[in-house]
Amino acid sequence: MAQSKNHSRRHFIGGLAAVAGVGALAVSSQSSAESMMGPTKNKVVFQLNKSDAAYVLDILHSAAVVLGHYNSDADIVIDCFGPGLWLLVKAPKNHQHYEKFIMEQVESLHMYGVVFNACEQTMKTIHIDKADLIPQATPVFSGAVDLITLQQKGYAYIAW
Repeated sequence: MAQSKNHSRRHFIGGLAAVAGVGALAVSSQSSAESMMGPTKNKVVFQLNKSDAAYVLDILHSAAVVLGHYNSDADIVIDCFGPGLWLLVKAPKNHQHYEKFIMEQVESLHMYGVVFNACEQTMKTIHIDKADLIPQATPVFSGAVDLITLQQKGYAYIAW
């Protein structure tokens, strides 16, 4: 099991390294490309509604793969609600106590423009305030409503 976990980490880190390489190229030409072509056509929203660390890592890895495949030309939203909201809660109030590695992946993906939405309905249910969220989190009224709205805007919907 530990060997499988380390293999997954190495695989994920390798994916992020590839994203970093193509991301540097994409960032340099992003503003001119957007002005000529408009916003990206590669849009995806991931549903993250479980707190299991392996599940969370799978979704983060998938987001990194999408970024790499589209040379960072992708609008990616990870909608966190229900038990998935714990990914976006700061350590003192976080019941999951995710490994530092997972939180580093969130920070890295956010640096590449991945948006992490936090469901305010879940926040009310589990008594989490906006101040309890990590800086990468963006509160939205409802994770479910956000999924609908993003799909109406052309985002591909990925559920695990």
